[in-house]
Amino acid sequence: MSNRPPRFNRLLILILVSVPIFIGALDLTVVSAVLPHVIYDLEIPVQTGLDDAAWLVSGYLLAYSVAMTFMGHLSDIYGRRKIYLLALTIFAVGSYLVAVAHTWPTRFALRAHYLLSSGRPDPARVTLLSLIVARMIQAFGGGAMVPVGMALVGDLYPAGERAKPLGMIAAVDTAGWAVGHFYGGVITYHLEWRTIFWLNLPICAIAFLLIYFVLRELEQKTVIQRMDWLGAALITLALTALNLGLGVSSETGGGVVEQQVAWPPYATFAVILAVFLIGAFLWRQARAEHPLVPLHLFQNRNLSAASLANFLVGYSLFVAIANVPLFINTIVAETLDQGALDSGLILLALTVPMAMAAFPGGWLTARIGYRWPALAGLVVALAGFGLMNHWWVDTTYATMVPHLAVTGLGFGLVMAPIAAAVVDAAPAEYRGTASALVIIFRLVGMTIGVSSITTYGLHRVEMLSSRLLSATADLVEIARVSMEVAATVIDEAFLIAGIACALAIYPIIRLRVH
Repeated sequence: MSNRPPRFNRLLILILVSVPIFIGALDLTVVSAVLPHVIYDLEIPVQTGLDDAAWLVSGYLLAYSVAMTFMGHLSDIYGRRKIYLLALTIFAVGSYLVAVAHTWPTRFALRAHYLLSSGRPDPARVTLLSLIVARMIQAFGGGAMVPVGMALVGDLYPAGERAKPLGMIAAVDTAGWAVGHFYGGVITYHLEWRTIFWLNLPICAIAFLLIYFVLRELEQKTVIQRMDWLGAALITLALTALNLGLGVSSETGGGVVEQQVAWPPYATFAVILAVFLIGAFLWRQARAEHPLVPLHLFQNRNLSAASLANFLVGYSLFVAIANVPLFINTIVAETLDQGALDSGLILLALTVPMAMAAFPGGWLTARIGYRWPALAGLVVALAGFGLMNHWWVDTTYATMVPHLAVTGLGFGLVMAPIAAAVVDAAPAEYRGTASALVIIFRLVGMTIGVSSITTYGLHRVEMLSSRLLSATADLVEIARVSMEVAATVIDEAFLIAGIACALAIYPIIRLRVH
């Protein structure tokens, strides 16, 4: 964009873009807190309906990921302002549909069923299906806002000033995922669960009007090329299969170690299918006239190295986000209800320093380049995981909070340089695509991280429990050993996350300084 606005307008635009992105990320995990209320309101049998209800979470993650794959590229073609406002509108419409899913959408679906089938549907399941569809519409808009917002910021800020705002958006997006459970718990404690989605509407309306008028005078730089819809379809199917295969183990969203979901029979087939579809997508991108993700971008050392680092950072970060609630619910909290609230509060010790450290991370990147702030962040995060690796059955919240703060501080320092390295490495016509890559690699790392750690944890719990509990029948001793087994397995998960963090040092060293 050639008409760059004054600095105070750029800051205003950054805030306006970041708030809806935060709300969209918040809604990714907010349902994990309200799921019991949804099941109760719809009178869904817990034994048979919990798997379907889990799609309120996993369906959102799927649509959120899918939108990122090509909406950033659409903004390269049609302009940032148009596509961002479209994404914001889709998110608002989805929020409205979630809030009213039990009314006219359910009645409409029931009428359609009566016209097409002679059977009598279960109204509760029809309402649940309406909720899932509405959540996926909402997620598509929420996911699209992230790469388009990052590309918009990339257009507004020159390369030397881009790291700090990009780091802020990346940190805001990630912080939203971690805070969602706590936000949902607080709202549902005081108000009805649908209030969460009604609150989105005035925020979206205000953001829409402000962004529309603030960006109206800016030149919308576009690229004349066609959309690779076949490539978009292939990567959509690949991400769907990957989420079905690897996302199953994280659908419970907390609980205790013993409640984690085992690897279902269809998961292996889904993962194999995902690998095949990713191969087909890469084949298509190598031959398409206007590829969705031009593979030649990865010939740039900074882009490929930062993308790999992003994957490993996503892996290790989500291991922390997933296992801290497990540790609290299994070992520290006296009840699951108390554990859910405590988990949200304690995770703030990770996410708040992470968001705050994005600013100094961006400031340092602008002055000394990508490599050294990212290296410093990884070393600090690694130290945090080293501290967390020593949590035990007598660990208190007073010990956990500073350890999480150190880890969050490290991740916050990393966010800005690796986001800026990817976006700066891409030509202007592919900035939307590059912005999408920043989050997609992190999302895939998160999905693989929580799945692999859960699978590993299940096997370790079973192995240690069978070895340590076989010689005793005393209930007190069984409870003590079970807690120690849980602490051991979670500590091992933090160790694995630390190893992933250490592995990220290599691609960071490969980054050119500027």
